[in-house]
Amino acid sequence: MSDEEDEKMIGWLEEQGAIVWDGVADNGEAVFRFDLDKLKIVMPMLYEEIMSDIDNDLMQLYKDGLVEIEYDENLNALFKATDKAKKWMEGNY
Repeated sequence: MSDEEDEKMIGWLEEQGAIVWDGVADNGEAVFRFDLDKLKIVMPMLYEEIMSDIDNDLMQLYKDGLVEIEYDENLNALFKATDKAKKWMEGNY
């Protein structure tokens, strides 16, 4: 997609409520977040792609020993940073 097409897509997603602007980064770029419930309705393919990427990234973090997974009474997964991840974050941020 061209920059113009990207801007149109982002504008459309904003109109649909699937993107919520969240502020401005230190470098001056706009920061936004997805409303995943709305995105799932208005653009299900993008929603599925994002969820797949998140699943893959979380599994890689788990394999690298950076997160642990616990399950609540409803079998919802809860992800938590390990000590290894906390030490890395302390040294890098």
